[in-house]
Amino acid sequence: MRRVVAICAIIGLGLGLVALLYFKPWRNQVESPRFVDRLPMCEIIGKTNILSLSKDFIPAIYHHQIEFREFLSPEFILSQGKINGLNLQEPVFFFGNQAGGEIAEWGVMLQVADSSKIFSGIQRFEKMTPIKDSSMFEHKIFICPEYNLTMAYGKDWVLISDRKSFKKHFDHVVHAQLKSIYPRWRRFIEEKLYNDKPLQVNVDSEQLQEYGIASALFSASADSNSITLHTRLSHLDTIPFTLKPVGNSFERKEFTKRMINLHLNIDKFRTAKEHPLYLALKKLARKVSFPLDDFLATWQGNISFRQGGIQSISEPYIESELDENFNITEVTKYKEIKISGFALLLSMGNAKMAFMNRLFDKGILTRQGDKVRMLYYPPMIMLPSKNSMNFYTSSMRPKTVPDSSQYILWDYNYTPVLFTLDSIQAKISYGKINIGLHKLVNDQIKN
Repeated sequence: MRRVVAICAIIGLGLGLVALLYFKPWRNQVESPRFVDRLPMCEIIGKTNILSLSKDFIPAIYHHQIEFREFLSPEFILSQGKINGLNLQEPVFFFGNQAGGEIAEWGVMLQVADSSKIFSGIQRFEKMTPIKDSSMFEHKIFICPEYNLTMAYGKDWVLISDRKSFKKHFDHVVHAQLKSIYPRWRRFIEEKLYNDKPLQVNVDSEQLQEYGIASALFSASADSNSITLHTRLSHLDTIPFTLKPVGNSFERKEFTKRMINLHLNIDKFRTAKEHPLYLALKKLARKVSFPLDDFLATWQGNISFRQGGIQSISEPYIESELDENFNITEVTKYKEIKISGFALLLSMGNAKMAFMNRLFDKGILTRQGDKVRMLYYPPMIMLPSKNSMNFYTSSMRPKTVPDSSQYILWDYNYTPVLFTLDSIQAKISYGKINIGLHKLVNDQIKN
């Protein structure tokens, strides 16, 4: 009898195991999506390690004596994250869309270490600003009208977004499926370039595509005086020019506010009439009736421009005077005026004077005595040479030196911005954007 019972038990267990393997009831349990599966998609996507970013900015923070610098230290930020249940040792992800050159919508997603601490953190924040609460998709949401943001959280995520676009982003976050990460987010997260930097951003927008750029990858680093954005531009078509190894350039001086040094091989660009970059330049040239095709036909690809410093020039003016018979006569007199120094060097072929005459015909160049004016720039000397055209406001032709660098320095509201072109491949270009911090800190933070 015992053997019969034992055999029946074994058979029952076997049948039960077979049924378990066949029906696989555990498959009916829905697995939760990963944090990365919840990330919403926008034109701008990015990630940052807040602790590393804070450490990178410490020299600038202390150099500019920012008053609340103790609250920007990695140690303080980490402690606040732990108090509020956030895992700030993991990357913070952000996203946004543009409209008219401005950020029209934005959002941030943070990873959670202990969701039980999130609500108490919201209550502490409520002591500083009013917060309204509501619910959506069986989640509680928190609205902060003063700062135009809305927030919600789950077991391992926190979403913060502007109020207008919150519902769209929140819908994706809550209803995301396992392994449903957007392909663009996957490529961005797996990107190896610049992954040693504390901040990375990818931009894929219609505005960039107008200039033939499929996408742009940026990363950021900082020193005590500036922020540097390291860039990689992926172009829709083959770039129609290459970099020359060297060219003649003006020397960059302490007084220089704006400067251009480019040495390009433009043979292919002259005939690339359908390239987005050519079309963009054509659109800009049309605004001032600039003959772009005539320019490209004679320009040899080198340009050096420098503006800055103060120079004195003698400018004529007409004054009415009474002679000894009390008749009114017009007398030409001269006065010394201060102007910003200006110098332009263009490498040009044999048709350069014919091109200059086109500019005179269109009014882009006008004569003033033995000098010329170019649009709104002050009177300057125009001096042709065998392979170039020179324009300058100084009494002597500015000195030039061989230079291999490729860059544009421009001054925006007293903030220097330096664009550097490092290298060009078939459809990819690499460069840097360096932004001075002094004026930005004084205007945006200290005030």
